[in-house]
Amino acid sequence: MFQYFKKPQVLLGLVLLASTACENDSENPRLRAEVEYSSLDFDSSYASQFLDANGTSTVSLEEGNISLTMFQSLNKYLTSNVSANTQLDKTILSNLFTNTQSPFSTLEITGDLFTAADLNNSSISLSERVAASKSAQEIESTRANFELLFAEIEGISSSLNEEAGVNKAGKLGSYLLNEDGIEVAQVIQKSLIGAFQLDYIGNVLLTARLNADNSTLVAGENYTELEHNWDIAYGTLTTNPIYLEGFTDSERGTVSEFGAGSYIWEYNKASYAKIYPAFLKGRAAIANNDRVELENQALFIRQEFEKSLANAALGYLGKWRTSATADKRAHAIGEAIGFIYSLRFATTYQADANFSDSILLALIGSDNGFWDLDATKISNAEAAIKAKFNL
Repeated sequence: MFQYFKKPQVLLGLVLLASTACENDSENPRLRAEVEYSSLDFDSSYASQFLDANGTSTVSLEEGNISLTMFQSLNKYLTSNVSANTQLDKTILSNLFTNTQSPFSTLEITGDLFTAADLNNSSISLSERVAASKSAQEIESTRANFELLFAEIEGISSSLNEEAGVNKAGKLGSYLLNEDGIEVAQVIQKSLIGAFQLDYIGNVLLTARLNADNSTLVAGENYTELEHNWDIAYGTLTTNPIYLEGFTDSERGTVSEFGAGSYIWEYNKASYAKIYPAFLKGRAAIANNDRVELENQALFIRQEFEKSLANAALGYLGKWRTSATADKRAHAIGEAIGFIYSLRFATTYQADANFSDSILLALIGSDNGFWDLDATKISNAEAAIKAKFNL
């Protein structure tokens, strides 16, 4: 399974598109009425605050929400089958990843926004959105890595009724581990947070696609291309009208968040409450043709997202130390591995595949993986992440 992790990949041809200069209104006249930043309501829904001259919302969150629901559904298939001691099928996982063969029809779809048919009939797939900011070679290697993980977990799921041990796949407590003691389901989930959510939101939509047209409406729609790119980013983070509504430093809100949406709250207490306002301010900046404000809010979201995943990696490495039982330690390391893999997409901190793979290799690259872990390996991984992310 860990061939990809153990052989660091060289970044090939990664180009960060530079932001265009701020244009004045005479060169790029506003399509919308100006939005006063002070008028934004952080307790009201995202879509209700951006209206055209007729009072109709210019927001469509469907595209982002569909892709996020696909991620939730793939994850539910993984976790529910492990919980039920049911064999996993790599073909089903691959089809869910690529959205082929109407794969969502066999699942109970997570959430109530879409039906299985909505997802099956969509032109969207997770596979086309993983590592989308990278070179063609890196995109292909990332997709291939997930396919290897799907095959890996299918193989070890035949040992669901056996006890895991050194060089032996099976369950340790309630967690399914491979022969190296790695919980592959957690690796898949946390790796997708980086390869899909972080990369597509941060490195595609809030970087390269900030250069999209903002002067004309997309044919047949009520939004510009730039407005829609920003909305896809928000919809890929959360399916909720108000991100983290009701959440406090110590209490989860009445709504649920999934993937990055949850971990930003859990592992970035200093800034999680500023993410929703940043999305609103950025969207208002698009209406105002305010390039400086738009880029400031995009950069803030990207940096805090990346910092959240770095803190999550540190948090789960720390849980290896504090967990009292081997099964809990294995669970923590599975999550940590996925988050460390995800850090290769943290481009504002100049992390890359070499950075992430070097940590993974030193951490679990020995013959027995998890079973060989010691405090020194954990400390070395923590030190590397803290230095890179100034934590």
